[in-house]
Amino acid sequence: MQLAEGTQISLRGKVGSVYRSGPFGCELVWAEHCDVETGEMIAAISGRLSSEEIQRTLRCGSLKIVSLPDHLHVQPPQRAAAVAPRPKELMRAAWRECYVLAAQKMIDAGILQPYRADFVRHFAAISRNGLEEDSRRSSKAGKSKRAGQRIDVRMPPRCGETVWDWWNRVRAFGAGETLDNYRNSGRKGSRFTPEENALMQEVIGLRLTEERCSITSVCESVQARFRIQNNDLTKDDPAAKELTVPGYDAVWNAIAQIAPLDHKIRTRGMDVAYRDLHTLGQGLQVERALQRVELDEYTVDLMVWLRLLKIDHLITPDEKMSLGLTGDPKRVIISAAIDVYTGAIVAMQIAPAGTMNLAVKTIEMIYLDKQSIASAAGTEHEWPMHGHPQTLVLDRASVNMSDEMYLRLAAAGITNFAVPARKPFLKPWVEGFFPTMGSKFLQQFTGRTFGNVVLKGENDPAERATLTLDEFLAWLVRWIVDVHHTSKPATIGRSAPLFGWQRAVAETPPLILNDESRLRKAFGDRSERKVSRKGLQVQGLHYIGPEIADWFLNESERTLEVWWWHRKIGRVEVLLPDGRWVTAHCSDPRWADKSYDDLAMFVAAENAEITRGQDARDRYRVDADERTHELSGLRGMLPLAPSKDDLARRTKEFSRYMLDPSAEPFQARDLFEDEVTPFQDEEDADGGHSSMPAPPVDGSEYGGNME
Repeated sequence: MQLAEGTQISLRGKVGSVYRSGPFGCELVWAEHCDVETGEMIAAISGRLSSEEIQRTLRCGSLKIVSLPDHLHVQPPQRAAAVAPRPKELMRAAWRECYVLAAQKMIDAGILQPYRADFVRHFAAISRNGLEEDSRRSSKAGKSKRAGQRIDVRMPPRCGETVWDWWNRVRAFGAGETLDNYRNSGRKGSRFTPEENALMQEVIGLRLTEERCSITSVCESVQARFRIQNNDLTKDDPAAKELTVPGYDAVWNAIAQIAPLDHKIRTRGMDVAYRDLHTLGQGLQVERALQRVELDEYTVDLMVWLRLLKIDHLITPDEKMSLGLTGDPKRVIISAAIDVYTGAIVAMQIAPAGTMNLAVKTIEMIYLDKQSIASAAGTEHEWPMHGHPQTLVLDRASVNMSDEMYLRLAAAGITNFAVPARKPFLKPWVEGFFPTMGSKFLQQFTGRTFGNVVLKGENDPAERATLTLDEFLAWLVRWIVDVHHTSKPATIGRSAPLFGWQRAVAETPPLILNDESRLRKAFGDRSERKVSRKGLQVQGLHYIGPEIADWFLNESERTLEVWWWHRKIGRVEVLLPDGRWVTAHCSDPRWADKSYDDLAMFVAAENAEITRGQDARDRYRVDADERTHELSGLRGMLPLAPSKDDLARRTKEFSRYMLDPSAEPFQARDLFEDEVTPFQDEEDADGGHSSMPAPPVDGSEYGGNME
């Protein structure tokens, strides 16, 4: 690119003039200018701009053409719209042209003479021929007629003198004379004097407040003020000229002349004025996928949400009971996260209110591969959107402003960008997702509701309901993956979310700023476990490591803090009491890269094996008990029953520590009066002492031998 000699340009605050231009650039003289940063006055100096620099600065807008040389002076184009005829003027001109042509045909045929009197004499024939010409042009226009449509009947001119004037001007000045000059008719300026306008503006300024008064009320105040002013004028001077009392349209025009921003603020408030009148620029600019992710939560009544999505009649009564829809308020939280660069839905969660920190689960879903969900729903396209979000846009809800959320996002390395409340335009992508889902989803299913009784007709949505809750979730996933992600927005330059994601990942892959250790601290569950010889036990699995074993052997503190993540159960993060973070591995290596879902399925399979063979085990137990009872009956033939002396001896032995109720009341000193020191009564065979006689070895004390 080149600049012509003599061109004056402005580049980054400097003004220069081109005095020589060549194929590789131009040479110019920079005028004296002031440095914006230092304030130093820089004298005039020569310089050079290459063709590449000229092209680059023109493209980014920093180089501006101040003036062109005289031999390249360009005349600015005239505003054709200011003099171009309007459609209604063209229609009136075509109507006049029909009667001018009819008169000219009669003159060519010798029926009509080019005189005013002859035009008056043959006016009926001219009108008839002109009306036929107008009808013929209307039929050639090809505009379809519908029943009940208003028909425009254009009457012929009033007299022959009018047609004579039209024909005479066309013959003298050309066909353009059929255009009328109605646009210049009427009063163009204000009919109120400057004093009247000033008084009107004064009253309007007093009434335009945040009370949002109506135009009618302001008009009444203005008229009342003008009438009082007229009364004061005529009272002093009966011959004085009265003020013109303005009407509704005049007051409305006077209000419209006030600055729109000031008018909007005083009548609607600052919030509404900022929402409606703040200027827009290029908008938010992002350069890669997952650079900015918007997340929002909606806490709504479950039945209200189902009605908004038109699925309240599509779930069965049993499913309503399972969801708790018994008529009592049931609150649910709907959480969604959208990538701004591609417009793709990277996470979506639905759960009852108060059951979990849904924002953490939604952020966790951004990292996870959602292809298994898409495959389970039977989608045709993939759901590959996952990775590390660089900036997460959240509202200032209490759960998002908590210390737990800040610590988790900090552990994951995510920038927490909190936007003010009641400013939906600061995160418009996620704010506009749910209205889009409500307007474009569930339009083809039977059993849906209608907007009014006319559209509903004889349709009964309750009887035609064919969609269950599980099917609804599957169709929702299919709509997200196959419809929403493949639909191109109307915005110029934006692609469908799926194709935009594929192109963005191919150009700049998402950043990887996290490993499993950081993800466990960000999205894991915290618990306290006691360390043992087997390590730490979490969900039935034991985790051990060199640091854990060393702590067990050398320290007395046994309770340790453990962070366990259900997506990767092969390892846990352990915080030792001295502040060190260590990673403990599962002692069973088969769970190294497994999730809690794999463990749950394995445990369920093992529990199913518990019942296998239960009938055989029960039958063995019953048969063994019956056989034992049969054998115990034969033992009645043996002399096992104790004799009378044996029973007396046993009774005395069992009751030797009982107190005699007839004796004196128990006193503590009686225990030590006749007490014999242990190990002094008699000596055992092995040299020991005992205060109790040894039982007979033959079992005679128990009524027989020991066989």
